[in-house]
Amino acid sequence: MENLLYLNAVLPYIYLFSLWNFRTEGSMQIYSICGTGILIQIIATTIISILSRNKSKLANVNFIVKLLQIPYYILYFVLATGIFSVLMALAGVGIFFLPILIAVDALIFSTTVIPAEICAIKLKMNNRITAGRMLFYLIFNTWYIVDLITAFKMRNDYRNLGAFVASNPNLIAHVRM
Repeated sequence: MENLLYLNAVLPYIYLFSLWNFRTEGSMQIYSICGTGILIQIIATTIISILSRNKSKLANVNFIVKLLQIPYYILYFVLATGIFSVLMALAGVGIFFLPILIAVDALIFSTTVIPAEICAIKLKMNNRITAGRMLFYLIFNTWYIVDLITAFKMRNDYRNLGAFVASNPNLIAHVRM
């Protein structure tokens, strides 16, 4: 089930290129389809993350998705800065588009934040990390660039949990990954 989250790495590119190549006749339809697609993607990500039985695999998939989204964010920030700059040069109209650009970015970013937050909470529920480390994961997972480090550390925490459980077979009944 966690493999469905690999779509979170591909769909932002599809949204970006479909919005970039729109025709003026059907632009509102494309915007509504992409908006609906993003909301469905967030809901599906939340459901899959909560229902996932293998949080170790969820943490690994989330780390890979974050790595695959790096070029998207670079491209998005360049395009958003260009759009904002051009529209600001046109009598300050860009200030009205800035909230839209930030909202789209936040929606796409939430597709990797949600699984990571659920993984951090599950690690704490299994008493494999301290409350301070869980707060570290919960806070810094919402920062760009730093979220890659926290995703990497979280993936390693799950790997260490798997090695710990494998070396202590009597704990399998008490710890769920």
